[in-house]
Amino acid sequence: MKQKIAILSDIHGNVTALRAVIADAERLGAREYWLLGDILLPGPAENDLFELLEPLPITAAVRGNWDDCVLEALDGAYGLDDPQEVQLLRLTQYLMERIHPAHIDWLRNLPLTAAKEINGLRFALSHNLPDKNYGSGLQVTNSTEDFNQLVSEDVDVAIYGHVHKQLLRYATTGQQILNPGTIGMPYFTWGKLQNHRAQYALIEIEEDGLTNISFRKVAYDTEAELKLAKEKQLPYIELYEELRREDNYPGHNKELLAQLNEKYAYIKDVQKYYDFLRE
Repeated sequence: MKQKIAILSDIHGNVTALRAVIADAERLGAREYWLLGDILLPGPAENDLFELLEPLPITAAVRGNWDDCVLEALDGAYGLDDPQEVQLLRLTQYLMERIHPAHIDWLRNLPLTAAKEINGLRFALSHNLPDKNYGSGLQVTNSTEDFNQLVSEDVDVAIYGHVHKQLLRYATTGQQILNPGTIGMPYFTWGKLQNHRAQYALIEIEEDGLTNISFRKVAYDTEAELKLAKEKQLPYIELYEELRREDNYPGHNKELLAQLNEKYAYIKDVQKYYDFLRE
């Protein structure tokens, strides 16, 4: 029997893009969903995103590095000296003022890796490396030796997210490696390939193996997503506007972040909020 599985990764709080992807996957007959992490932030989605995910037959899910950032912010791992840590603290504050705690508990209980077996094919799922869901170890231009870390004798197909690029390649020993791309944060190093569409992958598995791989790019209303972010008063809206309109997210620009932190007094907001939590 043919099985169609939609592989979703790197939603990053973009509920408008996720809604378009789910509609596309359902139209194409997806009957199962695998979720590869980075579910929330820097976009404005919170409970509305989980309202889309909860009805889906999600049979595997792993935790991404942005998911860990939310948990680390809540657990007191960040301070006020690093602008990027202030950003993560302020975005987590924004999220926690809106989201149901059960959704955070669900994130906390996600594993780093998952395994699936369908019609004898063994799949290994991770956000990035099996023991490290952050870093640049699996950029699409890296050597095959780097990608060999995803496979073993017990793995036929390895699937990962994190790098926001759709990919199909092979390990040295022949196993297949896939990346579905990103739903919420597309960006391109080669300008002529650039578009604003949400990315995911749809795979078909039949009795004789993995028969079809479709890398989907789904159009959605980016201006509607920006309007939603403004209505929800998303912090760092300037960064989100650049992401949505230019496919660029300057969130690692510490100088810019320091300027925004000062302009909007985000440090004071964060200090008051986390002092309140510790009381």
